[in-house]
Amino acid sequence: MRPSLSDLQRALSERILGGDDAAIDAWLRVPTGVDLAERLAVHIEGYPTRVAAALREAFPAVAHILGEGSTASLARRFGPRISASLRNLNQIGAALPEFLVSDPLAEDLPFLSDLARLEWAVVRCFHSEVSRPFDPRTGEHWTFDEWEQVRIAFQPGLAVVRSAWPIRELREAKDTDRAAIDIDLVERPDRVLVHRQGFEVVVESIDAVECEALVGLRAGRRLGDVAEELAEGGADREAISSLFSRWAARGLVVSCALSAFGGSRGTP
Repeated sequence: MRPSLSDLQRALSERILGGDDAAIDAWLRVPTGVDLAERLAVHIEGYPTRVAAALREAFPAVAHILGEGSTASLARRFGPRISASLRNLNQIGAALPEFLVSDPLAEDLPFLSDLARLEWAVVRCFHSEVSRPFDPRTGEHWTFDEWEQVRIAFQPGLAVVRSAWPIRELREAKDTDRAAIDIDLVERPDRVLVHRQGFEVVVESIDAVECEALVGLRAGRRLGDVAEELAEGGADREAISSLFSRWAARGLVVSCALSAFGGSRGTP
């Protein structure tokens, strides 16, 4: 029976990913004197090699810490988890942070998943669009009560990554000789803000107040509610106000939607 194109694609995919379906051996024809196994080996060996290369590019710190051999082994384990619908090597790393949670590497390197989350946030930020920043003059006549009702939207590429490990320092270690890496991991949690400044992706550690403010506001909560909750935890309301000024000055705020007292208005 002549196989369909989808049958061939499915059988080849299974063989590349380690399956033992022999159907493809009967379906494929090669010139006399050519070894079919050698032809298939080009794809079988080439796929994990491409996956490993893509992972090294998207997760340079993870790959540097693991080294060549362990990164190649990780690519082989991770390959079968990549969606068959993906057509872009730049996107194959999306599932890696979650994969690393239960991968054997997590036993000795428990920070690896969070480090991968940070590096993936950097990748997403780099490829994200940059929207027109919010003009603070738009709300200069709003009352205090109106500002309390504001919901803030941030640049699409902005991300906040929280971890029990010093992931920013671990990421920066990608340029350090592996034998010279010496980072204290004990009780050193980190909160990292990722955002764009021009063509550069900025990765910086932030304090607990700024972190919780960003997390709450990005979840769609009103500015007043977030500020009240932080104030109850001991934060200074003036400090919260200065955070908004800093975000706006750096172009991180895209819009402030105001809905209060039965009416609504917003800023693009």
